[in-house]
Formats: sequence, C-alpha cells, structure tokens
Amino acid sequence: MALQQQSPTAQPAKQSQRVNIGTGQRLALGAGFFAMFFAAQSVNVLAVPFYQMTLGVDPFLLGLALTLPVLLGTVLGPWVGHLSDQSKSRFGRRRPFILIASWLSCLCFGLIWMVPAHWSETAQLLYFVLWSLAFYIAATFVAVPMTCLAYEMSPDYHQRTEIMGFTTYFLKLGSLLYQWLFPLAQLALFSSVFIGIRYVGWGVAVFILGLLGSLAAIYSRERAPRRAPLLPRASLRDSLATLGANRSLRVLLLLTLLQLGGGAYSAGMDYYLLVYFMFDGNIAEGAIWKGALSVAYAALGFATVPWLVRLSSRYGKVRALVLIYWLTALGGALKWFIFTPGTGWWLLLDAVFCTAIWTAMTMLLPSMLADVCDEDELLHGERREGLFVALHNWVSSISVALALLLAGLSLNLIGFDARLGGAQPEQSIFAMRLILCFGTVLFSLMSLICLHYYRLTAARSQQISRQLLAQHSQQ
Repeated sequence: MALQQQSPTAQPAKQSQRVNIGTGQRLALGAGFFAMFFAAQSVNVLAVPFYQMTLGVDPFLLGLALTLPVLLGTVLGPWVGHLSDQSKSRFGRRRPFILIASWLSCLCFGLIWMVPAHWSETAQLLYFVLWSLAFYIAATFVAVPMTCLAYEMSPDYHQRTEIMGFTTYFLKLGSLLYQWLFPLAQLALFSSVFIGIRYVGWGVAVFILGLLGSLAAIYSRERAPRRAPLLPRASLRDSLATLGANRSLRVLLLLTLLQLGGGAYSAGMDYYLLVYFMFDGNIAEGAIWKGALSVAYAALGFATVPWLVRLSSRYGKVRALVLIYWLTALGGALKWFIFTPGTGWWLLLDAVFCTAIWTAMTMLLPSMLADVCDEDELLHGERREGLFVALHNWVSSISVALALLLAGLSLNLIGFDARLGGAQPEQSIFAMRLILCFGTVLFSLMSLICLHYYRLTAARSQQISRQLLAQHSQQ
C-alpha cells in the first residue's frame, strides 16, 4: 500500500490547540512510564529464568501461575478507570491513586522473590501466584491513572503523538535494561542466584516502582476534566455498553490483542531458541545474548521514535502503521535465517526489522486511542479516558497472559524438556522456529486486515477536536 501525503486541507488550524508542557512535567511523566514499564515486564523476565530454568518448575504450570494473577488483577481495570474518571480531590483525579499504588506495588514486587528454595514446587507456585496477584492489582491502580495523565496533556492531534513519543523514549530506556535483571542476579558478588534475585527484586521495587512512580504523582499536572454539565454521569455498565459499540475502539483493541498476544507469543520463542538451539542449553550465555538483542531493540527503538513522529505527521497514523506491519512481516520471514547457530552479531538484524512495531504499540496506538476519546466525548458529552485506558490495559494484560499460557502449553506439546539442556528433540526445535517466524508473519498480516476497518482519519480527528474546543469555549 503506497503512502500518500496528507493534503493541506486535512490539517487546518492544527497548531491552534497545542499547549505548552514544561520540561519538568514531561520528565515526571516519563519517569512514571519508566516505572510502569518495569511493572509490566519485570515479573515475566525474572520468573522464567528463575522459577522455571533454575527452580525447575513445569513450564505450563508456570504459564498458568503467570496468567492467573494478570487475569484476576486486570478484571478490576474498568472499575479502576471509572473510579479515576469520577474521582474528585484537591490533588486531582489521577495523582492520589498513582502515589499510593506505587508503594504498594513496590512492596508486593519485592516479596515475589522471597520464595524459600527448599519448598515444594506446588508451594512455590502458590506463593508466586499470591504475591503476583497482589502486585498486579496495585499495578493496575498505577497504570490506568498514569496513562490518563498522558492522554489528557494535549487536545492536539499531532502533539499527542509527540507526547507519547516522549514517553516512549523512557519505555525504550527500560527495554535497554530489563533483560539484564537476571544476568545481574547471577553475578559472582552474590553468594547464590537466590540471594541475587532478592537484591535485584527489591532494587527494582524500591528505586523504580516506588520512587520513580512517586515522581510522576508529585510533579505531574492534571488538566481540568472537560464535562458537559447538563448530562448525567453514566454508570460503569452503561459506559461499557456504549464503548462496546465504538468501532474505532474495537479495531484498536483487536490490534493490541494481535500484537501483544499473537506477536508476543511468537516472539517469546526467541529466548528458547537462543538457549537450547543456538547455545546448546547454556542458560547464562543465552541470557547474555538475549540481553544484547534487547539492547539492540531498545537502541533502535530510540531511533524509530522521531521517524514515527515525522511519518505520522506527514502521512497520518494509519498509513504509518500499514508500513510498519509490512516491515514486521518481512522481519518475521527473516527470523528463520537469523536464529540459527553461528549467526553471531547478525542476530541483531532481527531488531532492525521488528523494532518499529513495538514502538508503534506504545506510541501510535495510544495516540490513536486518545483521538477515539475525543470522538466519544463529542457523542456522549463526557471525558472517559480512565475507562478507555482500563479497557486497553485489560486487553493488553489478557493478551500477554494468553501469550504466556500458549507458550507454556506449546512447549509441552512439542516435547520441550528443560532437563535435556541442549539435547532437545529436533522436532521441538523445528516447531519453535515455525512459531517464531511464521507466527510473526501471520499476525502482522491479520493486523493489516483489521486496520482496514479503522475509519477515524486525521482530518476527522482534527474536525472533532475543533468542535470540542468550540463547545468548551461556550461553557
């Protein structure tokens, strides 16, 4: 699909609604997104090598243990969003939730890694599920209000993409670091990996989840909520019903499911191929190369942010996504040749083709979701960012949980056995390669089909924003 530059008539008055956002406020929000990234990623990145590869927990049972807390924790998401939307306090609608929940998530995350090594597998799994559930509930009270702060910063179509691009820098910084958490726990300065995992776990909990989350709560500013005063507040059930009829929202949520569920399920095989195919079962060496690949993804992610801002500004968010999905499909096909023994530094070529889609998921899709919030306000007269964010986070969490569950089930079905080390059955390795390569291609093509049904163009979004501005100026 060829890209076509937007006509000048599609961009009238696009600068009139830009707002001045100070550097301190941007940095505070970025720090919050950095903490939010670690809250979303650190459990998985530590649990697989620690609970499964080190403690020897069954991969399918661990997949269940990783899935259930996410599912149960995110059931509260829509209620948290609705509560945040309707909340009133002299500190704002979002900030009190962020401050309190940041420290609660800090406590729960640290306790996840205090599991006694001598306990049985069942006891260890129950311990993990208990504290993971508490952690994900607390993290939901951070993630929903935090994302709402970003959505509410500007009513301008293009400035929203710039704001999400700025927060994406912090997410990519997190990507540079998070895959090194387990190698850090294996350093010789710790007497054992069990001691190392506790120091690393509590370090992440206190300094990232607690302190950085607090910065966002203390230094961020909230814009006054825009509400039509003559319309009654909708109940949570009524709000969910009206959002369910929103086609643009359904498309964005389906794109999220396809990438964070299907795409992540496929991509999750790269760790196993690195350890058991490319490095003969050497967990330490595989983890180091996984960290190097993550660094490449993050570094190139930094470079893709300004590229996506320009691409979106010139061609629109939808056409930018179309190009990115085609690039990802090509990268998926190349994975068959990249993830083979002896590839060496050519492994990093994987990041060249497949980085942009992950940047788009944290930058373009949230910006498009903020546009849909405007459309919803025009139709229903109420700002409901919290509910939109909660639904998006809920689908994101469900997608990640499904990816983990399917990965664990797939590993069992294809005959993977961690006790065999590098002597995995050939059919198991072949199946992993199929999932990694052709799964990436398939879910990218499915996303392209879904994107065809998204109708909220740049011109329409700007028109809605101007109509809202006119309504608010008359109140």
